[in-house]
Amino acid sequence: MQSQTKRYRLVSLAILTAAVMSIGYCLTLPLGTPASPGAGAWPLILSVGMGVAALVTLVTEKDGKDYEPVSRRTWIIVVGFGLMAAFVVAFTLVGLTLSCFVLMLVWLRWMAREPWKLSLLVSAGCTLLFVIGFDILLKVPMPVDPVVSLIKGLFA
Repeated sequence: MQSQTKRYRLVSLAILTAAVMSIGYCLTLPLGTPASPGAGAWPLILSVGMGVAALVTLVTEKDGKDYEPVSRRTWIIVVGFGLMAAFVVAFTLVGLTLSCFVLMLVWLRWMAREPWKLSLLVSAGCTLLFVIGFDILLKVPMPVDPVVSLIKGLFA
């Protein structure tokens, strides 16, 4: 049981390290004011919260009995984080539609083991909602998106 405790302490330390690194990055962004938050305000708040939670867990946990055992399926969480990192890179390269569709499809089909038809429909639907919500209605500045450019060109 002693090695299990150390394993969970290592996870808390890893999360604490990620939080400290995130806080450092957030401080390089404009924080703004409470009335008009800057780009780094919410990420900073979330990073501090994550760091506090990791620190509390690191200090208060005495054994690993409250944790699920690490299994083969546990690695899906690691894969999910890796896919999110790939999404961020793909988003800047190919835009929202393709990166969102592929991320949703991989999550639903291979990670959640949903059937192909459901995976394709939900991926397409969520992608459409994100494009309509962020790009069209909210007019959030996005990287050049070949699919949205094609659709806008057809209806212009």
